Amino acid sequence: PASPVVAIDVDGVLNPADPARAETLGYRPHRYNGPAPDGRHVTGTVWLNPDHGPWLRELAEHAQPVWCTSWNHLAAAWIAPRLGLPTTWPHVPVHASGVRFGHQNKLSPLYAWAARRPLAVLDDEFGGKDPTTASQRTADGAPTLLHPVDPYDGLRRADIDTVLTWLRRL
Repeated sequence: PASPVVAIDVDGVLNPADPARAETLGYRPHRYNGPAPDGRHVTGTVWLNPDHGPWLRELAEHAQPVWCTSWNHLAAAWIAPRLGLPTTWPHVPVHASGVRFGHQNKLSPLYAWAARRPLAVLDDEFGGKDPTTASQRTADGAPTLLHPVDPYDGLRRADIDTVLTWLRRL
């Protein structure tokens, strides 16, 4: 069978939504000063947890990781090295994120990119119609797991374990 894919979001997953809590959860601040994916210059603090690098490398032993985030190529270029991850993981180009008409906008290009391969998605935002689409994809022979990550905690070990369990059952 085709090797499975694990799609990884950044904001709300690797960079939690609540900076006040981030430090108590083990995240460390990193200053970003450079281009946004749309080319504008931005500065800000990105909170990253050093535990996430080993956890994501563990997923990479069982599936092909792919960035699926509005960070686009900057996920591999800027986020990955700060987590000790390879800068060679591909990204699915995301032109619009967020939910519209009940669908997370990133999923359509992601499904096209993954084609018939099994797919697990770690994201903090899904639309109300996304589980139906994922179930249909699964029924059509491409197993699909949409795993919501709490944006206030970011990625937790339990999230990784859920995806690993799903991958082992394929």
